Amino acid sequence: MRLLVGQISYLNSQPFYPLLGEHRLIPTPPFELGRMASKGEIDAGILATADFLRYEDRYEPIGALGVANHEEVRSILFLSKRPMAELEGARIGITEETSTSVRLLRTLLELRHGVTPASYERGLREDADAFLVIGNEALWRGRVATPAFPHRYDLASEWWAWKKLPFVFALWTIRRSLPEDTKKDFADLLERSYVEGMTRIDAIADEHAGDLGQREALASYLRNFHYRLGEQELAGLAEFRRLTQENGFLEPI
Repeated sequence: MRLLVGQISYLNSQPFYPLLGEHRLIPTPPFELGRMASKGEIDAGILATADFLRYEDRYEPIGALGVANHEEVRSILFLSKRPMAELEGARIGITEETSTSVRLLRTLLELRHGVTPASYERGLREDADAFLVIGNEALWRGRVATPAFPHRYDLASEWWAWKKLPFVFALWTIRRSLPEDTKKDFADLLERSYVEGMTRIDAIADEHAGDLGQREALASYLRNFHYRLGEQELAGLAEFRRLTQENGFLEPI
């Protein structure tokens, strides 16, 4: 059975895909992938955590694989004119592509630092008081000086400093209604593909070297991820679930 598989198009998820070509891969940023999941337009995919929490009545985790980090992620970047604790009433720009990172940002600003921004505005950048970028754009911006925004925050580092827990940015999921043998076959293929992908880290880094960074830096970036979700990662996921659900942060932004 050939599945429609959502494929986050960032460098950090590339190790998952070497053997998945027998299915139909649909490259897309996290926000659009969540929209597709909401309409049942994919059979499986690496859903952003916030979208998994919103649609887990329709999609279930598969293979215990995802995208998580402990002390830093390097590609979830918050640039600000002022320290995070001084952003009361600020206009916060957010990338059009985010589903989970904007919710993580809200937990850090509003719950950890106790500030309430005036707005979160998709697409706003230099005219904002601070702005959030993710994925490949964040890798690029992390290498470029931005004097007007002297305060730079890695949101995984901020979460770790607060909770001492990993942060799970995305999970591999599959449609609950699919036959069990189809789920098992896909889980087996996904595992083989991931194992193969991890042998290709240097080649993946070499392929993407350039604007995103040098080969060695990109290989180090990829090896910094925790793609297998173990006990610690699931504890971090549970804490994020609790905070977002208790505070209504899963509502559309």
